[in-house]
Amino acid sequence: MLPRWFRRKHSAEDKPRRPPREGLLPVQTAEQLLQPPHRQALLRQITGLLALPSECAEQYVAATLRQYATFVQEVPASEVHHHSGRGGMLDHGLEVVLKALQIRRGYVLPPGAEPERLSHEADAWSYGVFSAALLHDVGKPAVDQEIVLYDALGNRLGRWEPWLGPMTERPGAHWYSVRYRRGRVHKLHEPVSSLVAHWVLPPEGMSWIAQHQELLQAWIHAIHGHMEDAGALGQIILQADRESVARNLGGESPDRLPTPTKPLHEKLMTSLRHLLSSEDLPLNRNGAAGWRTESDLWLVSKRAADALRAQLREEGHPGIPSSNDRIFDTLQEHGVLTANGDRAIWRARVAGDGWSHELTLIRLPVARIWSDPDAMPMVFEGSVTPLGEASAEGATESGDRPPSRSSPEEAAAPAADPAPVEPVAIQTGQTDVVAESHSNPHPAISAGVDDLPLPPGLDGVLDEATDEPKAEPPPRSMASRDSGADVPLPEDPGDACLEWIRRGVADGSLLVNTREARIHVVPEGVLLVSPGIFRDFASATGHAWNTAQKRFQRLQLHEKSSEGTNIHRYVVRGERQTSRINGLLIRNTSVVFGPDWIPSPNDHLTPATEA
Repeated sequence: MLPRWFRRKHSAEDKPRRPPREGLLPVQTAEQLLQPPHRQALLRQITGLLALPSECAEQYVAATLRQYATFVQEVPASEVHHHSGRGGMLDHGLEVVLKALQIRRGYVLPPGAEPERLSHEADAWSYGVFSAALLHDVGKPAVDQEIVLYDALGNRLGRWEPWLGPMTERPGAHWYSVRYRRGRVHKLHEPVSSLVAHWVLPPEGMSWIAQHQELLQAWIHAIHGHMEDAGALGQIILQADRESVARNLGGESPDRLPTPTKPLHEKLMTSLRHLLSSEDLPLNRNGAAGWRTESDLWLVSKRAADALRAQLREEGHPGIPSSNDRIFDTLQEHGVLTANGDRAIWRARVAGDGWSHELTLIRLPVARIWSDPDAMPMVFEGSVTPLGEASAEGATESGDRPPSRSSPEEAAAPAADPAPVEPVAIQTGQTDVVAESHSNPHPAISAGVDDLPLPPGLDGVLDEATDEPKAEPPPRSMASRDSGADVPLPEDPGDACLEWIRRGVADGSLLVNTREARIHVVPEGVLLVSPGIFRDFASATGHAWNTAQKRFQRLQLHEKSSEGTNIHRYVVRGERQTSRINGLLIRNTSVVFGPDWIPSPNDHLTPATEA
């Protein structure tokens, strides 16, 4: 039965009100918002799992849930991703709370405490899980959304300022509209959640948490979005959040309802819109993932496909194709991709102010991605010029990789214009990038901290079609051969990534000093191309790459640059081309290779400060 604090009699106010203007949502009380049957079911399960005495449950739980509902009203939880419909934020918050409390039953909290302390603090830790889970996204209305209030007749009252309290505090506010801010900062809502938490969490609840210092420390990290620092509390909320998202998007979840699964092309489009909205696929600049023209969006083919695959797997969707060609075929079959003859891949020159690259791209009609003209990004000020039929490498399984037996000269050859001053596209299994000839006055710049492959022929490990000798593989001891996949990786993502790198180097599955390698020996130590090495680890193990990167950096094996950053920048010079790569520098080479084998430094890499 629903606790008495949420039950109320029906009244005339329960009847749906007709908005005075299309698109407006009514400002409602907490009781009205929590009345729908699916929310009542969530409330019953939440209060049952907490199992607090009636007086405590009213003061700490019911008050928090009512204030949360009043604050978020029926705004969406995302623009184009999970829980993007009316009431999405409220439903997602309640779902994450319920799932987090279910997961909490499998944890001993506080970790490692003696039985007497466990018994004494059990309810406080459960309340910490409950409140942190509820607050994890509450900053979104403050920084991601623009909400305008209206009176009963539909007259505009002005913007809602979440810093001043819930919408119900504004005199005369009966209706509101919601739109997402253009140019918003991705994930800014995470630290902002702590700044509006007092409108949701009652003072008594905050005081209860603060009485337990270990809980308070983990709780503060969690509501700031620093889940990797929140220990068990962060792990619980991350897992609960993922399962709520997976359930909403049709991915795998232990309690997913038996509803029809979305077809693959719809999943791909939902994830693509999310990646573009969150700027995980940045647009319209040098080194971007794509460029928008008047009627088309051009995306770097492999980079887009890899990002889509990683996003869908992180959301828990089963059966995601490992082949980029299969992803492109699916989009092409449903009219999402504009084909280049009978192929999905286009070869085009993208040119901006002082730079020009030849890339393999996919082409999507803008109208298929953004239905709202106001949501579209600006048109690229440069140009995207197709170069005719896609080259042979565009049709390979990776989507972008050149034929394995082509010579370095063939791989570096320009697709259309052989003039030496033009940039030359280099295709690898990792990403599409361009190396510039020495005569070009505008050398290619790396895309942020993303990785760039090495120009052809710089590694000493040339194609089988050449006469050059290959580098000797590392010697493999019996121990290294026998300590393979049967031994599980450590639980911590940072430790697991380090062990995965060591095993990959030992068994030869991770390349070193080659054009496609993520690992390069330099005179200063070992350079791990970042974030490429962590993305590869994530694809192989299912971990989130950004969490693995943060936890790896906390091992403090790497050395900061002279600028005080984690990233070291290197210039890669071949006979005719120059490019750049970025990565973490580990001085102690035995951390990666062990004491028995260290490859010779790659003499084509030079610190950018010396270039």
